[in-house]
Amino acid sequence: MKAIKTFKSCLAFSLCLSLLLPFAVTASAVPNAGGKTYTITNPYESVDWDTWGHYKANLHAHSTISDGNDSFVDVIEAYYARDYDILAMTDHGVVNKGWNVTPSPLPILSFHMILGRPVPLSNQRYLEITTGADRAGRGMTDVPFGIELNAAVIRKNHVNGFFVDYGHGDWGRENDYEGPIAAVDKLGGLSHINHPGDWLGSAKDIEIARDPKNIKFFADILKKYPSCLGIEIINSHDSPTRHDRVLWDGLLESVIPTGRNVWGFANSDSHDLEDIDTGFEVFMMPENTVANVRTAMENGTFFAHGRIARPELGEGFRGEGQYPLVNRITVDHQNSIITIDADHYDTIEWIAKGEIIATGPTINLHDHEEQIGRYVRAQLKGPGGICFTQAFITDDGSPAPEEPTEDPLVKFWEDLIFKLKSNRFYVLFEFLIKEIKKR
Repeated sequence: MKAIKTFKSCLAFSLCLSLLLPFAVTASAVPNAGGKTYTITNPYESVDWDTWGHYKANLHAHSTISDGNDSFVDVIEAYYARDYDILAMTDHGVVNKGWNVTPSPLPILSFHMILGRPVPLSNQRYLEITTGADRAGRGMTDVPFGIELNAAVIRKNHVNGFFVDYGHGDWGRENDYEGPIAAVDKLGGLSHINHPGDWLGSAKDIEIARDPKNIKFFADILKKYPSCLGIEIINSHDSPTRHDRVLWDGLLESVIPTGRNVWGFANSDSHDLEDIDTGFEVFMMPENTVANVRTAMENGTFFAHGRIARPELGEGFRGEGQYPLVNRITVDHQNSIITIDADHYDTIEWIAKGEIIATGPTINLHDHEEQIGRYVRAQLKGPGGICFTQAFITDDGSPAPEEPTEDPLVKFWEDLIFKLKSNRFYVLFEFLIKEIKKR
């Protein structure tokens, strides 16, 4: 009798266990309900958040050496007075060989120089600024060999070059991005594409920024030249460039499957002192040196900031005071969770495939599996403006999409038309017609 009772008890226990087991399995699977496994590539993985500093940077500035309205010295002093830590002087067609070295302006383009020769910083002042002698030891780094390439083109297909002595006095070619990028690459320098929306004319129509042909045009260059680090996603007052974040999202989806990221830059492109602080980067570095600036540019350990971002912040908005500042980014690789700790923000939005998919300081990728493609990125909004993180690559193991096959005849015809439209006389004629229509 005892044996029968024991048998019945064991049977009942086994039945209860078998009923409860599926619920236990289901509960443990909830975080990955969609079944995807993500490998997250965090561009900020190398940052030591406890010891590294935040360094404010501008990589695109002009003076009377080219088409700016303020002297070379006044521009440098103005950035220094506004607490910048890093500055690249990038006058059109003029390589910056040091703020204490007299620049050599281009004839005609540097029309301000007709009335006077350019003046650099004195050696003593250069030393004071770069060491921060009058700013509690916080110097401002002079980024070597900054230049805006394709100096005199009408179509504004501009590229910034850094770290190599290339392009001085070169007027450039209309619609030619690849030429200067390839030359800088060959010499071992770095570059980024400036204000692409100004060239595309995408401010008037967001669909121009979404056009697969335009995305492919820039994606092909970025895939071919890793030293071309990315594009400006914020430029100055964000008028012609208001949809450059849309283009960036398209480029991320296109380029990431080939094994590289596309960094987003933000710069003031200052031509007047009032332009200063409209756009800037915040670099994460162990200390402020030229070598570390280059490494941060290459690795993407920086954030792009805008005081003005028309689609995201509104047409009449200009941020003032403290801007959103990221203090730490944590990636839980096991559970596919990304968390941002920051100050001076009201909202954090997460973007994938060009759409806002989540809000708040934390995102769990498994909650948004149907919306996520090749990346997620965050944008932080506050009274001081907007901060964009670089993209986090979200690899779920799916194969890269096949490149569409191009019809050789169609490609030949399109290339021929592009070359004809890149003729300087054609571009000048087109420009004059547009100006006449405006009147």
